[in-house]
This record gives sequence, C-alpha cells and structure tokens, in this order.
Amino acid sequence: MELSVAEAAERLQLDESRVRQLVNAGDLPARRAGKVWLLDGDAVALMSRRARPQGRPLSERRAWALLDLLAGGDAPWLAAPARSQVRSVLRRMASLGADEWRAALRNRGQKVPVGGHSAALRRLVQASEAVPAGPHEASAHGLDLVAFSARPEVYLDVIAWADLSRALHLDEEASSSSSAVVRLVHEDGIIDRLRANERLLALAIAADCLDDADPRANLAGMELLRSAAAQALGAQA
Repeated sequence: MELSVAEAAERLQLDESRVRQLVNAGDLPARRAGKVWLLDGDAVALMSRRARPQGRPLSERRAWALLDLLAGGDAPWLAAPARSQVRSVLRRMASLGADEWRAALRNRGQKVPVGGHSAALRRLVQASEAVPAGPHEASAHGLDLVAFSARPEVYLDVIAWADLSRALHLDEEASSSSSAVVRLVHEDGIIDRLRANERLLALAIAADCLDDADPRANLAGMELLRSAAAQALGAQA
C-alpha cells in the first residue's frame, strides 16, 4: 500500500514538510508519480512504531563513547565517572533490541540530506575529510548485508562540512535525485578515530543500519552491536 505525503504525515503525527525531509534524506522510501510523492506504507508503519519512546538517548559524546568501548577502546574524552556510567549502559544494552539501540545512539551524528551536481557529490564522498557511512557500506565492513541504496552517506565533522559544502556548492535538504547524506559529528577527534579504527567504523555503520527502513539492515546492525557488547562484557569478566 502506498500513501500520500498528507496521509503519511497524519499517521506519523508530523508536518508534511517534515515528511518530505524524511523522504529527501532517504529515511522513508518513496517514488514520484507525476508531481506527487507516494510513500511505502510498510515503511511509514515501521517509522510510526519507532516513534514511540524506546529509552533516553545518550548525548553525542556518550553515544560515541559507547561505540568506542564496544570497539575495545577507552573513550578517553570522558572523565572516569562518565565512562563508568557508559559502561553501565553497555551492560544494560547487551540484551536489548534494535529499537533500544537506535534510541540510545541516535545523537551520534546529525543527519543532513544534501544535493548538488553529480561530480560534486562524488568529490564529497571521496574527500579525505569524509568517512564512508550508511548501509551501502555494510558488506565492506563485515556486516551480513548487501544494501541496494544508491544514496551514499559519509561522516564529517562540522568544520570540514562547512568548507566542503561551500567549495562544492552543495545544498542542504535538497530534493535532487542525485543526492547524498552527511552525518555531522560535533565531537572533536571522532572522525580521526573512525578513520584509524576499522572496528569502530564497522560499529558506527551498524548503528547507521538501525536507521534504515529495511528490516534486514536493522537486523544486521543489531546483531553486530549485540555481538560486540557480548565480547566487551566477556573481556570485563
């Protein structure tokens, strides 16, 4: 079943403009029929279920700390008491499902849909400042998933994004079919850490998979995160 933007907005209890932003970001599958968008009804239903409270999200610093601890790191940007609190979250999260993991980690990066000339978008994805992200990178980083999304995603810190968006003439929240998604990271040092630590990057991509409309991506992301949590807790025992 397909829904109009207005019908999807009513079911999600959102403004129609916000629904269009979700379509542009690739969070809600849709197709154009003439001048209107038709949204996948199952994806809207899934997002409606996700909108129900699933636990308090971690701050950006603590979300990255949780992923770093899962990767075997020590989250050095946190003070010892805060790091201990995140370890407690890790123990609690180990047996929880995709919705709870998604809620806990959703502040790790601001998701921004961007558009521009196809050559400029290629330069964005290939930029040395960018780190590959999203479900389409899953199989390259050890997740049991082949994603068919044509929309590339990257992690970038906010300063690099400001420079690249100006240099490449990219537009935020553009509706171009030739588009990408930037996940903006505000915490200093995280991008360098992702670039240097393959395990951390794989876990960040697993978290990205939880945001996808495809249940297969959700399952692949949850399985890797829970496996990492079991390993981390086993190492602490």
